[in-house]
Formats: sequence, structure tokens, C-alpha cells
Amino acid sequence: MKMKKTCHSTIGEKNSAFRISAFAARQSAATARRRLHSAFLSGFTLLEIMIASVLFGLVVAGTLSVYIMCDKIWHATSISMQTVRESSLALSRLVYGLDTNSGLRAAGMVVLNTNVGGHPYVIVNKYWETAANPPPSATNTIHYVHVGCAYTPDGSWRLTFSNTYGGVKCIDYNIKQRNILFCPDTNQTAEARSKRILVCNYVSSAQVTTNASGTVGIQLTVEKRDGRFISSNTVSTSVKMRNKP
Repeated sequence: MKMKKTCHSTIGEKNSAFRISAFAARQSAATARRRLHSAFLSGFTLLEIMIASVLFGLVVAGTLSVYIMCDKIWHATSISMQTVRESSLALSRLVYGLDTNSGLRAAGMVVLNTNVGGHPYVIVNKYWETAANPPPSATNTIHYVHVGCAYTPDGSWRLTFSNTYGGVKCIDYNIKQRNILFCPDTNQTAEARSKRILVCNYVSSAQVTTNASGTVGIQLTVEKRDGRFISSNTVSTSVKMRNKP
């Protein structure tokens, strides 16, 4: 009888220990859930929010700085490429001609007239100061240059040239309108204006020299502005007339 009593006592103690262990595990799990729920409800501390805000601000500021720098580089490169392209194209047109019209290389005679004044009226459309205003067309009357008249020469010029087959043509530089025009017809009639061809706009400076040996020197500067970005490019060349008698 004493042996049986001891066995029942041992089994009861084991069951009691198991129940206590299970209860403790449930209590621990409940405590962990309460802590997690409490942390979720309480959110972040003020210090954590401030640190996160500072880090986010640094990332945004760095990103904006890189974007602004890349935008400036793109604008500066774009306007620089435009001035290089347009100045080179203008020089090529003067030397080799436009469309079916021959240029200075095929000329047999060249006469430079610097006693010329650009359009005397007030300039309203200063297209070279902003990219918002397009340049006027080549047939516009504001492109007139006045040769040998009462207006004071202002740096504009007319270069008249001819050859055996092409007849007499001229190239006008109007410093007030900052453009160079090719004129297949040298008359100042409406029909002659309709034939004028644009060589280049945005020409801030242009010089031409001639000599008795038949060499023509040309130098021109194209300057463009886009907001606070300004770019200019200067090109020059010497042309030996092939058909000089």
C-alpha cells in the first residue's frame, strides 16, 4: 500500500509541474503580445522622428542638387552646340552658296561697301535677348540695309559679287538685326525681297576684308542667350576667288 501511494504522488507532482510550465508559457506569450501591441500604439519617439526627418532632408537636398547641376550642364552644352553649328553653317553658305546660287568661291568680282547703315527704325523684337521671340523671316522689311544714304554707317556692310554665269548678287549684314542675308536680286523691290535667303541669325559681329589678289577674309561671331546662359562662337576663313580674271 505504501508503494502505490508513492507512485500516485510522483505522477501528481509531474502533472502539476506541466500545468505550471504551460501557464508560464501562456503568460509569457500574452506579455509579449501586450508589449508588441503597446509598441505599435506608442509609435516612434520624437528623437527617432527627428533623425528620420534629417536623413530624408539630406537625401532630397542631394537629389535636387544633382538634378539642378545636370540641368545647368545640359542647357550650357545645348546652347554651345547651337552656336557652333550655326556659325559653321553660315560660313559654309557664304563660301559655297545656297540652293542653286553659287557663293564667294565661284565669284569673279567682289566689291565691299561699308558705307552702310542698318534699319534706322526702333528695334522692337530683340530676338537675340530671349529664346521666347523667334527671329523675323528673311523677307521682312526690317532687314533693309541702306547703302550710301544719309544714315550713319553702323558696322553693317554689303558685299556684292558676280561671276560669268550667276549674275550679280549680294550679301547683306545688318548689325542692328544681327543677321546675314543672301540676296540673289540686288534690287529693293518686293519681288527682290521675296527671293532673299537667310544665311544666319544671332550674328553679333561680322567683318569682311578684300584685297587685289582676289582673297576675301570673313570672320563672324554667333551669340545666343537662353535665360542666364550665354554662348558665343567665332569662326573665320579666307576665300580665294576661282574665277577672278
